[in-house]
Amino acid sequence: MEHSQETDFFRAFDAKSFGAALRSARKERELTQQELGAIIRASRHTIVRLERGENVALETAIAAARALERDIALIPRFSRLDVKR
Repeated sequence: MEHSQETDFFRAFDAKSFGAALRSARKERELTQQELGAIIRASRHTIVRLERGENVALETAIAAARALERDIALIPRFSRLDVKR
Protein backbone atom coordinates (compact mmCIF):
# COMPACT_ATOMS: atom_id res chain seq x y z
CA MET A 1 0.00 0.00 0.00
CA GLU A 2 1.47 3.34 -1.01
CA HIS A 3 1.14 6.37 1.23
CA SER A 4 2.86 9.69 1.51
CA GLN A 5 3.79 9.91 5.17
CA GLU A 6 6.53 7.98 6.93
CA THR A 7 5.37 5.71 9.72
CA ASP A 8 7.12 4.24 12.73
CA PHE A 9 8.10 0.62 12.68
CA PHE A 10 8.59 -2.08 15.26
CA ARG A 11 10.28 -5.45 15.18
CA ALA A 12 8.37 -8.62 16.01
CA PHE A 13 9.58 -12.19 15.74
CA ASP A 14 6.38 -14.03 16.50
CA ALA A 15 2.67 -13.46 17.13
CA LYS A 16 3.21 -12.68 20.81
CA SER A 17 5.81 -9.96 20.19
CA PHE A 18 3.70 -8.59 17.32
CA GLY A 19 0.72 -8.33 19.67
CA ALA A 20 2.84 -6.64 22.33
CA ALA A 21 4.08 -4.13 19.76
CA LEU A 22 0.51 -3.37 18.68
CA ARG A 23 -0.53 -2.92 22.32
CA SER A 24 2.31 -0.47 22.82
CA ALA A 25 1.35 1.45 19.67
CA ARG A 26 -2.31 1.54 20.76
CA LYS A 27 -1.37 2.94 24.16
CA GLU A 28 0.90 5.56 22.54
CA ARG A 29 -2.13 6.76 20.58
CA GLU A 30 -4.17 6.70 23.81
CA LEU A 31 -6.79 4.37 22.38
CA THR A 32 -8.71 1.74 24.32
CA GLN A 33 -9.13 -1.74 22.93
CA GLN A 34 -12.80 -0.90 22.34
CA GLU A 35 -11.88 2.23 20.36
CA LEU A 36 -9.35 0.40 18.19
CA GLY A 37 -11.91 -2.31 17.57
CA ALA A 38 -14.45 0.28 16.45
CA ILE A 39 -11.93 1.83 14.05
CA ILE A 40 -11.18 -1.50 12.35
CA ARG A 41 -14.68 -2.96 12.83
CA ALA A 42 -13.61 -5.73 15.17
CA SER A 43 -14.79 -6.67 18.66
CA ARG A 44 -12.84 -5.78 21.79
CA HIS A 45 -12.38 -9.54 22.32
CA THR A 46 -10.62 -9.77 18.94
CA ILE A 47 -8.27 -6.93 19.93
CA VAL A 48 -7.52 -8.72 23.21
CA ARG A 49 -6.68 -11.91 21.30
CA LEU A 50 -4.52 -9.97 18.82
CA GLU A 51 -2.54 -8.28 21.60
CA ARG A 52 -2.00 -11.63 23.35
CA GLY A 53 -0.61 -13.15 20.15
CA GLU A 54 -3.54 -15.51 19.71
CA ASN A 55 -5.08 -16.44 16.36
CA VAL A 56 -6.90 -13.68 14.52
CA ALA A 57 -7.50 -13.10 10.83
CA LEU A 58 -4.50 -11.70 8.95
CA GLU A 59 -6.74 -8.91 7.64
CA THR A 60 -7.52 -7.89 11.23
CA ALA A 61 -3.83 -7.74 12.19
CA ILE A 62 -3.01 -5.66 9.11
CA ALA A 63 -5.96 -3.34 9.70
CA ALA A 64 -4.87 -2.78 13.31
CA ALA A 65 -1.28 -1.99 12.29
CA ARG A 66 -2.48 0.49 9.66
CA ALA A 67 -4.96 2.12 12.06
CA LEU A 68 -2.06 2.58 14.48
CA GLU A 69 0.03 4.10 11.67
CA ARG A 70 2.55 1.28 11.55
CA ASP A 71 3.94 -0.50 8.50
CA ILE A 72 4.52 -4.23 8.21
CA ALA A 73 7.45 -5.68 6.29
CA LEU A 74 7.97 -9.43 6.17
CA ILE A 75 11.64 -10.31 5.97
CA PRO A 76 13.04 -13.83 5.69
CA ARG A 77 14.71 -14.87 8.93
CA PHE A 78 18.31 -14.98 7.72
CA SER A 79 18.21 -12.00 5.38
CA ARG A 80 20.53 -9.04 5.81
CA LEU A 81 18.61 -5.87 6.41
CA ASP A 82 19.75 -2.31 6.98
CA VAL A 83 17.06 -0.02 8.38
CA LYS A 84 17.68 3.65 7.76
CA ARG A 85 15.62 6.55 8.98
